[in-house]
Amino acid sequence: MRIRTDGDYAHRMDTIEAAAERLGVNKTRAILIACDSVGQLLGNAEAALEHPDLPPSVQQDLADKLSTRHIDITVSEPAVSIEIE
Repeated sequence: MRIRTDGDYAHRMDTIEAAAERLGVNKTRAILIACDSVGQLLGNAEAALEHPDLPPSVQQDLADKLSTRHIDITVSEPAVSIEIE
């Protein structure tokens, strides 16, 4: 598999390199870790944000902090919505 990083796709290299640096691994390993982890991380975030003891203000604050430029997490009592751009 090849990931295009030329021309209009140059931003992908920055994203991959940032993940590799954050995880302390090479770029290939960073992609594998990200792909392997994303489903479980999103499911865990959703479950944690729907915890009945979590105050709405904390839910919203956490949802804002967990959202990224491609993943939008919103809270609307009692449900949590995770949308991928």
